[in-house]
Amino acid sequence: MDAEKEEKRVSSEPEPSDLEKEIAALSLAESTAFPFSATVTAKDAQLWREFLDFKKNKEEWDSRREVQWRAHKHPHIHELFTNWPVLDTPRLEIRLLDENDVTNSFHILSNTVAMKYYGSPPHENPEHTRDHHVNLLSRFKYRDAAPLAVALKPSGKFIGHVNVLAFDRDFRFADLAYILDPEYWGRGFGTEAVGRVLEFLVRDMKLHKIRAGVFKSNVASRRVLEKVGFEQEGHLRDNLVIDGQYDDEYLMAFISKESDGS
Repeated sequence: MDAEKEEKRVSSEPEPSDLEKEIAALSLAESTAFPFSATVTAKDAQLWREFLDFKKNKEEWDSRREVQWRAHKHPHIHELFTNWPVLDTPRLEIRLLDENDVTNSFHILSNTVAMKYYGSPPHENPEHTRDHHVNLLSRFKYRDAAPLAVALKPSGKFIGHVNVLAFDRDFRFADLAYILDPEYWGRGFGTEAVGRVLEFLVRDMKLHKIRAGVFKSNVASRRVLEKVGFEQEGHLRDNLVIDGQYDDEYLMAFISKESDGS
């Protein structure tokens, strides 16, 4: 008897409309079905059609944005972001960060000693580092940042990275951040890497000013910046927290004598 009632109940449910069938066939991604359980309205259908149009046209939009960007920006900037070079020093190879660097990067970014002066907590797991890399590489795609891996010659061993961040729209200014594996501290690698990146930013990218912040207590990092030509521009008192204590921050900058405001 219960089975008959259930059969009658199921058979009495209305057939989904063509609109509902259309909505049910949509997906957010190839492996994710459309998650609807309530009655679908015409407004819902319109929103999803717009979403599908967005997916369909995104490649075209990106292409059009690229054309517009090239028309209004210096050609050398487009060329550099399209074919980013490997920067060499006597002991180092400085290249774009890539997805294969996650494990080696996590080794450094999870190290409490290395991260003491970095301004953010140590990474707790490789997924955190992977998300960090995805964010940086996305910013590179839209020319907002250039994440660079620092590797030893000739082994290619990853020992840190230098990140160039917050390019302004006219590519006159940028911020610099860097971190090295503590195992390689005190050997001049930081000065060598930062100096080579700075040379590239000024000579090849033609930036006018590169900025960096440093903890007052991080004497070694300040010394690296000063060795390559940075000078102190500001002093922010109790602006950072380290080991539960407030610390001052020095605002450092390198200003190119080769560029003008044109």
